[in-house]
Amino acid sequence: MRRALTKPKENKQILKKHVAAIHINAKLSLLQRKLVNALLYNAYDGLLTDNQHSISTSVLCEMIGFDSKNLAYLKASLKGLMETVVEFDVMEDDGEQSWEAMVLLPYAKIKGGTCTYRYERSLAEKLYHPDTYSKINLSVLREMNSSHALVLYENCFRFVNIGHTSWWDVDIFRKLMAVDQMSSYKPFKALNRNVIQPAMKEVNKLSNIHVELETRMKGRSVTGLRFTIKPNPQLSLIEMEEEDDINETRAYKALIREGISKTLARAWVIEHGEEYVLGKLDYANDQASSGKIKSSKSGFLKSAIEQDFKHEKEVKRDRQKEVDAARDVRRKLEYELETLRATLRSSESAFRQECTQIIQKAFDALSAAEKDAVSLEFEGKLSARVFVQDFKKSSWASRTAFIDAVKFWEKRGTPLPSSDEFSKENPQGTIEQMREKVRKLEEEMKRKY
Repeated sequence: MRRALTKPKENKQILKKHVAAIHINAKLSLLQRKLVNALLYNAYDGLLTDNQHSISTSVLCEMIGFDSKNLAYLKASLKGLMETVVEFDVMEDDGEQSWEAMVLLPYAKIKGGTCTYRYERSLAEKLYHPDTYSKINLSVLREMNSSHALVLYENCFRFVNIGHTSWWDVDIFRKLMAVDQMSSYKPFKALNRNVIQPAMKEVNKLSNIHVELETRMKGRSVTGLRFTIKPNPQLSLIEMEEEDDINETRAYKALIREGISKTLARAWVIEHGEEYVLGKLDYANDQASSGKIKSSKSGFLKSAIEQDFKHEKEVKRDRQKEVDAARDVRRKLEYELETLRATLRSSESAFRQECTQIIQKAFDALSAAEKDAVSLEFEGKLSARVFVQDFKKSSWASRTAFIDAVKFWEKRGTPLPSSDEFSKENPQGTIEQMREKVRKLEEEMKRKY
């Protein structure tokens, strides 16, 4: 939703409608095209009233998704805009066509982390008028990966309330896309395959509008094209914020009351979130009321937000959060370990019981003399007296002699299941796999706690 605009003066030049085309008569890079929109977005509210506009270079770079440390590249991009000519082909109210051309950006300055710039008055008036230009969604601006997609988005978004663009002559459209001097794009088939379709795909994937191509034919040749436009149903999935959503937050309104610029306030809320900003506002208010701010409150607030200054109560709260988080992690690990141990014990017990029943059945099938001989033979193979005592007490159900019993009866040819075969249907894995998991969890607990 576009913010309601203050009605401009009744100036005939401003009220010209039916814009046939807006041409940027230069091959701008993707970064420069993003820069055009970001600078205009920042200046929009004061286009008709302010002679020049300012914005933090770090915020400007954040708006266009650019590394703020590479100031040399930013300066070169601004210089490129100062060498760029904008053309307007306008149908006047009297039906006559008029053509105008002007420099896109006549002045720019970077000093002390601030970019200052201005527009020619006649260009400012055209850019302010919604029939000529519509502010685009900053989330879209940052996401775009190609200049063709960004140009298509710019020229379609201003028609979103109408539902379709004007019809463009194919040659005019080539000029819009800055491919009019490329002979390889002269055939419409090549233009459509290499420029239009990739740009449409990116716009439909990344932006808040969905566009479809329509063509007008003369014989077998395409002579004109336009795009139908509708809201993109994927908007909520890619988490784009409409301008009014940010402007209505408590954090944004509080920042404006503190004298922070609209652009900076929006950038902070979008980048850091409302809770974070409100916390820094509280910190700045506390520091100001106790007389601890030596510079300006807004300057302190800027540093607090961008450098993440911590209030004493925030530090205590963060420490407590860390303690609570560590305790929760430990409890989770302890619960996981105990649950796994219980499952392992249950599986081992069931496995022993199954093997013991098979062994006991084989033993019971022997004669009395054979039983005495087998028992005596087995006792002789046990390595410790305590195992012998437990076997005499519990017979083949002895837990301490269980492993030796399995080996003994397997040697006698009694088929017994392996632990893996017995527990292969267990969701936690086989007995050996569970033992390994328990071992690793125990090591992790010792290492961390």
